[in-house]
Amino acid sequence: MRTVHGFRKSRRSPLPGLLAAAVGVTLGFGAATATAPTASATAGGVKTVTFHVAPTGSDRANGSAARPFRTVERAQRAARKEARKHRARPVDVVVHAGTYRLDRTLTFGPEDSGTDHAPVRYLAAPGERVVISGGRSLRPDWNSYNDTVKVADIGAGLDFDGLFLDGERQVLARYPNYDPKTAILGGYAADAISAQRAARWKNPTTALVRGLHQGEWGGNSYRVTGLKADGTPQLDWVGDNNRGSALHATYRMAENVFEELDAPGEWFYDKPAGKLYFYPPKGADLASAHIETAELDELIRVQGRGPDDAVHDLSLSGFTFARTHRTLFDQPYEKLQLGDWAIARAGAVHLKNTENVAVRGSLFDQVGGNALFVDGYNREDIVSGNEFSHSGASDVAVVGNRDAVREPSTWDSMRKTITDTTPGPKSENYPRDIRVSDNYMHDNGQFEKQTSGVQISMSRRVTVDGNTIHDGPRACVDINDGTWGGHVIENNDIFNCVKETSDHGPINSWGRDRFWPLTADDATKKSYARLDAMDTTVIRHNRIRHSSHWDIDLDDGSSNYLIEDNLLLNGGVKLREGFHRTVRNNIFVNGGAHFHVWYADSGDTVEKNIFVTGTPYSLIQADMAKSRPTVDNNLFWNNGRPVTGVTEAWRALGLDTHSVTADPEFTGASPFTDPKKLDYTLQADSPARTLGFRPFAMDGFGKAGSPTPPPLEWVDDTPTDTLDAFPEPLLGASATRIYSDAVKSATGLTDYDGLYLPTVPTESEAYRQGLRTNDVIREIGGKKVTDRDSFWSVYNRSAPGADVPLTIWRNQAAVQMAVHRPELGEQINNTSGVVYAGSGWDWKNASRGGAGGWADDVHATQGKGDSFELTFNGTAIDVITQINSDEGQVDLYVDGQPVGTIDNSSPTRQHQQTVFTKAGLTPGEHTIKGVMKTGSYLIVDSFKVR
Repeated sequence: MRTVHGFRKSRRSPLPGLLAAAVGVTLGFGAATATAPTASATAGGVKTVTFHVAPTGSDRANGSAARPFRTVERAQRAARKEARKHRARPVDVVVHAGTYRLDRTLTFGPEDSGTDHAPVRYLAAPGERVVISGGRSLRPDWNSYNDTVKVADIGAGLDFDGLFLDGERQVLARYPNYDPKTAILGGYAADAISAQRAARWKNPTTALVRGLHQGEWGGNSYRVTGLKADGTPQLDWVGDNNRGSALHATYRMAENVFEELDAPGEWFYDKPAGKLYFYPPKGADLASAHIETAELDELIRVQGRGPDDAVHDLSLSGFTFARTHRTLFDQPYEKLQLGDWAIARAGAVHLKNTENVAVRGSLFDQVGGNALFVDGYNREDIVSGNEFSHSGASDVAVVGNRDAVREPSTWDSMRKTITDTTPGPKSENYPRDIRVSDNYMHDNGQFEKQTSGVQISMSRRVTVDGNTIHDGPRACVDINDGTWGGHVIENNDIFNCVKETSDHGPINSWGRDRFWPLTADDATKKSYARLDAMDTTVIRHNRIRHSSHWDIDLDDGSSNYLIEDNLLLNGGVKLREGFHRTVRNNIFVNGGAHFHVWYADSGDTVEKNIFVTGTPYSLIQADMAKSRPTVDNNLFWNNGRPVTGVTEAWRALGLDTHSVTADPEFTGASPFTDPKKLDYTLQADSPARTLGFRPFAMDGFGKAGSPTPPPLEWVDDTPTDTLDAFPEPLLGASATRIYSDAVKSATGLTDYDGLYLPTVPTESEAYRQGLRTNDVIREIGGKKVTDRDSFWSVYNRSAPGADVPLTIWRNQAAVQMAVHRPELGEQINNTSGVVYAGSGWDWKNASRGGAGGWADDVHATQGKGDSFELTFNGTAIDVITQINSDEGQVDLYVDGQPVGTIDNSSPTRQHQQTVFTKAGLTPGEHTIKGVMKTGSYLIVDSFKVR
């Protein structure tokens, strides 16, 4: 048989032959039913040639129903011969019930092809359970190792990392122990790879470490190669993330360590000694249990020699694919463009250089890596009617080759200019016109965390239709890049995604194509936006439920999208840094439209939507006057409560001039009283119809008979009326904490550290000195900025006229610069490095009594003896505050020495009053402190340092 290049593993089975059959049925999941014609079917009056395979057959038989073959390999040879002889006759290979164990990958090449009118079909016999397995069946002779752990000699040198007991995957010995109630990694511990933990391990080089990326953008995994001088494990990264190898400080675990075998269901295989150790689950009868390994990476590989010699008109139907090795630690990873994903080009079923190849009606049962991989050149392939359950990585990955991309960029080598302005792909090595439909896909990403139900990269016109996809660590549908668009994502039911990672949506895309990294103005970028995103990608008539901000997340440069007729539950739509996006005729329930980091003249449209929320819009670095989107004819409803954001100033920009706030009049109960509501049909007299909203069907989502989304979670909107979100003044700009996941996402950071600049007006001193909107100050004077105080404690101690070094996070990269402190001094707000002592202090913004202050905020206390203190650098200082009849005396100290008592009482309230001045100080650092003495309130507004 011809060798398939690039496939590394060849593990031996205890049974002879390429596909040997074991009598009996594997326990566990229900049988998958074949959807292809039976052996007696005819095609257009032409009799179908049928060969049979059964565990009780013989490869010396003729392959008839009465005398079946024993292996699929033998039937494959017969099918090839028949297809060559009679090109007009369909050929069926019917495989009967049993478990067929592979010792190496079963390969199909161009010689296995059929024709359009005479296809070649491999199918499980109707109603029979046919398992294609990449493992072996063990019959261990168990002995007791200790009171809880059993041990058996199964032979040395086996290569498996999955053990199954009666069809259920068992747990590779790990710390911390597996907890099914913990979503992230099934349990995690910050000390998983501490020196103290590793000191327990006799052989640390067996250990494998899995964790989240430091920014929670997927996972990062490592082999342990030894211990460092400090006793901590030496980690060798496998490369399973496109955004760097940094491991999250908390979300981490270690496995495949003998000393961690301490919980029911855990196992460890001592490869050199050939001993299998197992802590059986409660109630397990090892004498009668069916125990299997998982050994092969790939079960089926369908691979042509190239686009001109593809495998075609071939189908696989009704099988159960099971027991594959995890690819996480034994396959190379490839970084996919500028998306976050790195991927192993492997799958339990792997299609490469194929046309009209179908995988139907099958069950992918707990495979170790990707379930089905559509790799490079593929055309008009179909993946339909399958169930994908608990895949180790993604269920279906549709991924082209990098040689098809013009001027590709990676995070390691990002192009800033364009020399090739030819639209579209450069070679034929990419999938196109692929259909993924009517599948039930759940619980992917058991081991890898950059995974999804359907993952698309460097492909064109992929249709994802009518699938139910739920429960996974990251996006349930991911479009890694804009190359080359034309995808249709429709009629899907999607929920419980992004369970382990963050800053993502159930449907996620990136558009980091040729235009996005350019050093160019927005107009130039817009002129190039469709070079790669050639065809419009349509996301329509899906029901999507999320537990965070964005049901649909069009991130970094995603361009040329139409989003319509979707029911979006518990989330909304994010549009960031792209062009030509239309969001229309959707129903948003407990979610809104998020406009993040918009280009000028974006070409975006948001119209004829229903927003059931109090905050229909959230803007971060989006200047609507410059972006000039079309936003109109939308309906807003917050159960009679106010709807924020749609103000007269908003309408003055030409936005929502025809939109209304009104009850949309859904049939049945209100979602505010029935969070389980899934039918949002409009009544005939709904005001949304008047605005042009076209009602769409409330059924037809997902695969029939599959689970449906959980209820809404009505919660308060993201708090912006907080001190963290308050925009304090800095050199004429405004500065806040990174106060929400939305701000963190907009800046592209992996954590919440830094001082964020949401607005830097062009006329400000901050702008003149080089700061820009959406910058994040990450370091000042070489010291890390974690919050406001960590910034101001350094800034305020810097001398007037001094240059203050900064590290700025801008456009997802660190930039070094310095700002020059004004020589004549500046005004400092009450939030800017002032230390408050005492239990009575309360920060008050404009909505809570701070209106009229210098920045429309103040700090106030009613606790006598409470104090404020500011460290500053200068020769003079003014104390500025509010005076009123309820205020009294304040004792003041400069550099620890009393300088007098001031009286802030006044018959009338007066804002921004200078109540104390101290001049003539020596140049350098000083402190001013005030202690409340009398009155009902002490108020602090601001200070002027000179």
